[in-house]
Amino acid sequence: MEINQEVIRALLETFERSDWREMTVTIGADRLHVSRDAIPGGTAPDDARAPAAPARETVEASSGTPSAPEEPLHTVAHEAPHTGDVQLPRGTVVESPSVGLFWRAPAPAAPPFVEVGGPVAAGDTVAIVEVMKLMNHVVAPVTGTVKAIIPANGEAVEYGQPLVVIDPEG
Repeated sequence: MEINQEVIRALLETFERSDWREMTVTIGADRLHVSRDAIPGGTAPDDARAPAAPARETVEASSGTPSAPEEPLHTVAHEAPHTGDVQLPRGTVVESPSVGLFWRAPAPAAPPFVEVGGPVAAGDTVAIVEVMKLMNHVVAPVTGTVKAIIPANGEAVEYGQPLVVIDPEG
């Protein structure tokens, strides 16, 4: 068995529903470490029984083998004019399918997949979310015009975080 995308998703969902402060899972040469506390050096807090606070999770992972690009994930999208305190433009909000790093382009010197104001077709890649060196393509669920790109290139994103807003009427 190996730590693949489905295993990661299940582990992260379990961790998020728990009151655990930290979790480490090792399967073969793969290792997944998740912590609710971003502590330099990866040490756990002294009070490991502290109640879970809503905080950004940090994920560290390593693998003994190189990985191939993943198939596009099923994109999470919904209609929502805003999320939390951040006002988003009207349209279909494409959310992150997992915890990882947000990339706007397939390579550092390559042009971005999409630009604000540009067209996008349903099924087109709009970004990549990198998880444990696996490049997961995030695809547009609708055809339309890109109204917003929320995270910065290379920014850490969380499961369900808004990434891109597409106006299907635009």
